[in-house]
Amino acid sequence: MSHAHQQPLPPVSGFAASLAEHLPGRWQAGEPTSLVAQEAGSHRIWHSGPLAYAAFDAADVQRCVLTSPYGLQLYVLPRPHRAEQFLVLPLLPAGCQQEHVMGLPGPRGIAVSADPVRAAAAVHRRMLLEYRFASLPALRAGSPGHLQVQVTFDAERSPRIRTTYIRALIELLARGGFLLDAATGECHLPDTLTEAQTRRQLIKSLERLRHLGFHVSVRSSLALGAPSTEPVPAANLPKGPSR
Repeated sequence: MSHAHQQPLPPVSGFAASLAEHLPGRWQAGEPTSLVAQEAGSHRIWHSGPLAYAAFDAADVQRCVLTSPYGLQLYVLPRPHRAEQFLVLPLLPAGCQQEHVMGLPGPRGIAVSADPVRAAAAVHRRMLLEYRFASLPALRAGSPGHLQVQVTFDAERSPRIRTTYIRALIELLARGGFLLDAATGECHLPDTLTEAQTRRQLIKSLERLRHLGFHVSVRSSLALGAPSTEPVPAANLPKGPSR
């Protein structure tokens, strides 16, 4: 079926930013990125709601992810062929994968008005409470161990932190300047930081987490040795790449 005369889909960036402002709980909107079919975070959608019935053949479908400091995320995108609607879909909680929500009644994604105020009211009424309650057993199932916080380093030697404890997530996302990766459920620092800034922020955040009673395990990837999963002192954290 031809869509030559279809109205252009509304931009997602302004809608998502306004939606975040009107939702309770200090949500932050990320930058809009990529076609949904090519976006790595789409496999972490908890319940797609009307997404399964939408035809994504438009080349300009983008999404934004809203993140709360409690480790919850909302995947927001224009609803194709419905110029006055957006889809708001819950992502898996931080640190969780699909196996951690098997058998759990997850919150359903919904279609909302393009009016951010009305949309926020609908998300609040129809999704948020259910999402928060459903996330608790999912976070317990995804926990790597009692009060565990796991730190690894990616191919660029940038820190990636995995935890399912809400107190630790608040510390990282609300106070530590970390972002939550929609594709992995891991916390990471912005790419705009220098190597020295990243190192300082990581050490400061890990010290605060230890002070709160969390067990921080750092996986050290050394150039000439096998990776270690033993906790290591902050001073021995591997250095990142030169910038």
